[in-house]
Amino acid sequence: MKQPSPSGVPPVVIAAGGLGTRVGSWSPYLPKELRPVRGRPGLAHILDEAAATGSRHAVVIHHPYYTPLIEWTRQVLAPGALARYQTLTNQPLEQPPPAEALQLDFIAQHGRYADVTSVLNGAEHLRTREFYVVFADNVDPTHAALLALATATSPGTPAVLATPFDTDAARHFGVIVCSGEGPVRRMRRLVEKPDREHSIRLEAEHGAANLRLLQGRVRVTPGLLHHLAAAVHGMAETKLSLALASYARSHRVDVVTSTRPLTDLGMPSREESDGKGSMCAALPVWNQLGYRRAAGR
Repeated sequence: MKQPSPSGVPPVVIAAGGLGTRVGSWSPYLPKELRPVRGRPGLAHILDEAAATGSRHAVVIHHPYYTPLIEWTRQVLAPGALARYQTLTNQPLEQPPPAEALQLDFIAQHGRYADVTSVLNGAEHLRTREFYVVFADNVDPTHAALLALATATSPGTPAVLATPFDTDAARHFGVIVCSGEGPVRRMRRLVEKPDREHSIRLEAEHGAANLRLLQGRVRVTPGLLHHLAAAVHGMAETKLSLALASYARSHRVDVVTSTRPLTDLGMPSREESDGKGSMCAALPVWNQLGYRRAAGR
């Protein structure tokens, strides 16, 4: 039975089922979703982003490996937790973060290990067929990305968030081939993390103006959810991006363009990459790529 958020805004599934293998030097000890961004855990930013849409219910689907840490995480993200900490440390009390208005659940991922599995686990727990998906390792510290997706497109239509095409960055993302004009396009094809040569060919064939880079925000609708459930049984690699691509061949999927890059918590910092210098953890992907180009890497 469908149970929408009390506010009428669909709930949010936060896909956090990965093990952080790209940052394997420290991820065995801490979920990458707790990596700080601007002084706060990335997950805290994502919860504020979910609350900014007006949604009242979110579920975090985490890898079972991190289950022993979840009780602590639940405690520090609970309503009133920040005020209790500030009282204990004799700090001035601040306004509670928007996320304190959310009903927040934590569910260990079960079933086949894949990001589609996280989405289906969230749908099963929420008992709803329309909801938003946020990838927990893609953080927007301005908390505006999901709201931009929600307000730019029509309810009932699957939609994804994307950024403008960049040849160097394409190897880290799904590259969407779009049709149409304006800030909302229609997905026609998706190529998962092409190498540079493939990206150049895509640009030559379609033009950069018709290409986008998939970001970690999706509106799931009943038709798409049914397709995802079938994909788990029918696809060799059950990635959400690939399932979206197959769905878009015969159904409308809107693409909303944002110029604000997200911060990738799974991207190694400069210090982790080459052992030299220091850099704040989890810089935006575009910034890190810019550093590597400038450094000749």
